[in-house]
Parts: sequence; C-alpha cells; structure tokens
Amino acid sequence: MESQTPRSNLQHNSLGAAIVGLVIIAFGLNLLARNLGWTDAYDLLHLLWPVGLSLLGVGFLLQRRHALWGAILIFAGVWAYANQQHWVRVGFWAVVGPAAIVLAGGSVIWRALHRPRPPAASSGGFIRTFAVFSGSELRPTGVFEGADVSAALGGAKLDLSGATVTADTVTVDVFAMMGGIEIRVPRDWDVTSDVVALMGACVDKRSPAATRAGKHLVVRGYAVMGGVEIKD
Repeated sequence: MESQTPRSNLQHNSLGAAIVGLVIIAFGLNLLARNLGWTDAYDLLHLLWPVGLSLLGVGFLLQRRHALWGAILIFAGVWAYANQQHWVRVGFWAVVGPAAIVLAGGSVIWRALHRPRPPAASSGGFIRTFAVFSGSELRPTGVFEGADVSAALGGAKLDLSGATVTADTVTVDVFAMMGGIEIRVPRDWDVTSDVVALMGACVDKRSPAATRAGKHLVVRGYAVMGGVEIKD
C-alpha cells in the first residue's frame, strides 16, 4: 500500500476546505436571494440544509485530522434528511442532541486519558492543565516546551509573556467545551492557529508586530461550544 505524500495530504486538505467554503457561500447566497425578494428561500433551505450538513462533514473528513467530526456531521445530515422524508420516526434533535452531549462527554474522557506526550527530551517545561467547573491560570517563567490546556465548563489562561523558548517551534494543544481558553504570547512570536470550532470560536486578537523573533507557536485543537483567544 502506497503511503500518502505531503503533496497528496495538501490536496485533500485544500479540497476539504473548498467544500466547506462552497457550502457557506451557498447558504449566504440563499439568504441574500430571500432578503432581495427573488425567491422564497425558506422551503429550499429547509430541504437542502441536511445536504449542506453532510457536505460539511465530507469537507472535514477529507482534512484527515478532523475525520471524527466529519463522520458525525455526515451522520447528522443523513438522519435529518431521513427524518424530513419520514423514513424514520424519531426526530432529528431527539437523537442528535443527546448524542452530541454523549460525544462531548466522551471527548473530555478521551482527552483526560490520552493527552499528548511531552517532548522526549523534556526537562519539566511541558505544562498540563484541565479546568472543569473551575479556573486555571498559569504563567511559566522558565523554559517552555509546550502545553496541553483543556477547559470544560470552566476557564483556563496560559500567559507565555515571561516564558523562554529554546526550540524554533512549540505546540499548545487546546480543548474548550462550553468554556474558554486564553493564551497570551509575546508580540514578536509567530502564531499558527489550527483550531476547529464547532458552535464556538477561535479568535486571534494580537496586534501586528514590526519584527519577529523567529519563535513559532502552533495552537491546535477544538473549541466545542466554547472559545479560544490568542492575545499579546
């Protein structure tokens, strides 16, 4: 079996992002046509939104790292369409709502039991925090080698303004479920955000910097009905 090359992975990611973008554009055009009085978009939107949900799932599925959420969206779209056609007797929200809560709880458990491992050469500069129904605030002042930050129905703050980074790139894994995570970084750091937001948001509120120190921070993870903020 042939392995996937970086070029192949990039093509899958681009195709997945393109599908997600097309679904969003179609939704916006539908609303625009309704507001301009060109068509009664409600019936069309009611009929096609399960298809759009499934296409979003396909887009996530093609992006590899988000395959689980892609499968969930596809299942939700298929179930919603089957409910519209009266192929099933159980309503969409009667199944998807409780299932989403169960999956969210399972994600918290999985996150707690299978957290990312610290670097092999770590000397204690890797940070872990898990805030549940509570708050957590961390300000590392020594060598920083990465972090795993989770907040479920709570809040967590990671202040890296006084941290020292020896590696060119460090990674912070985040998981916010009905909670918030704030990450404060020096202004001259480069930051790459790879956070998937499901009914949530990831916002980069940093001010532009004239120069860069050559340090690169990667923020990756999920925001499920929660938020992740990056500040300086």
